[in-house]
Amino acid sequence: MKPFLFIFDMGGVMTTGFLVWEKICRAMGISDAVAAEKKHGGLIDAACRGDISGMESLELLARRENCAAPKENYWLTFFTPTLITETLALVRDLRAGGQRVVCGTNTLDVHYRYHVEHNEYACFDKVYASHLMRQIKPDITFWHYIKTAEKSYDFSNMLFFDDNKSNVAAAESLGIHAHLFTKADDARIYIESITGERV
Repeated sequence: MKPFLFIFDMGGVMTTGFLVWEKICRAMGISDAVAAEKKHGGLIDAACRGDISGMESLELLARRENCAAPKENYWLTFFTPTLITETLALVRDLRAGGQRVVCGTNTLDVHYRYHVEHNEYACFDKVYASHLMRQIKPDITFWHYIKTAEKSYDFSNMLFFDDNKSNVAAAESLGIHAHLFTKADDARIYIESITGERV
């Protein structure tokens, strides 16, 4: 297989148990209707972009909704990620075959630290974390940042895996081979369809 850059999202692709927004809102006494409001006025995007910390996002949320200030960082309290063994095996197989495999993730400070402390990024050659990059998916600047850092690869030599349709569409608009992830077996089939080789 010729050299490709493989980019894997984290939550929903590498891990389960990462969705915490509804639990946070319930803990703060916020209604399900408000919890369902997309990204609550940009607070999640701001935290993922590194403009504010995860704790600051909760404090701002409490002020907006006239709730008591949080006494703990609920982003961490309810965060219970579990690595998906089949995807982990795929990443390891790609690297064993000499391919460069990185993580491209929208994340915030405490979730990133959790993964680092639990050695859950160890399977990757590098991690591109949104709050450190100051770029978030699906903004195309996210992939331009990675392309600048990974000088050996053009967009046409990248394969991207994400469980979010908007992120996949944005990557495709740049000429990246992008796959809407559902399970590792399907990702393997997609890789073969692009590279002509089975992983």
